[in-house]
Amino acid sequence: MKLLKTLLLSFMILGSLKCNKIKKEMNEHMPDYSYKNAGIDKFYYVKKDLGNTPIIPLIKPYNISSIGNPEEWFLDTFVERLQNDLGGGISPILKFNCHKIYIYGYKPFEKDEQDSTFDSPEKWFIINTQEKQLVYFDKELDFQAELKKLNLPERFLNPDEVYEQYKQDSVLPWFPEDIKKQLQEVKGKKGK
Repeated sequence: MKLLKTLLLSFMILGSLKCNKIKKEMNEHMPDYSYKNAGIDKFYYVKKDLGNTPIIPLIKPYNISSIGNPEEWFLDTFVERLQNDLGGGISPILKFNCHKIYIYGYKPFEKDEQDSTFDSPEKWFIINTQEKQLVYFDKELDFQAELKKLNLPERFLNPDEVYEQYKQDSVLPWFPEDIKKQLQEVKGKKGK
């Protein structure tokens, strides 16, 4: 009888552990509606776009997404119909930052292996989101001078590192204060 109770108790414990594991796996694959239910704009908490493309929200409506093969970070400038001499976007983004109304960063030279007329030059850039203006710089010194003139921090972020941080915590430093507060409140309610 004692053996039967021990076996039954063991099966119950194992079953409970297995159920907890299954629940955890289900929760990882179920959409989290807590931010949506709180009325937060999805721009600030959606971490993947259609096709499971990783995205980092910058200053609304701008984001960078990891696309292509090999994957590289792409800033869509067509979203606000910016005049962009390099096409509909800036890529690959190797480093960037956001401060107040500005998005700025660096893209290296990219060689088109099939046609050198499509080589993409090395550029530094600043986007004024309020004026919907994109300015490219051919020389880093000119770019740094403009950063100083605009009183922008010269600290740059690696998009891969920012994305890993964003997956863990939806609150990014450049988000508007009211959005940060809403995201933190929801996070607090979720107990994360």
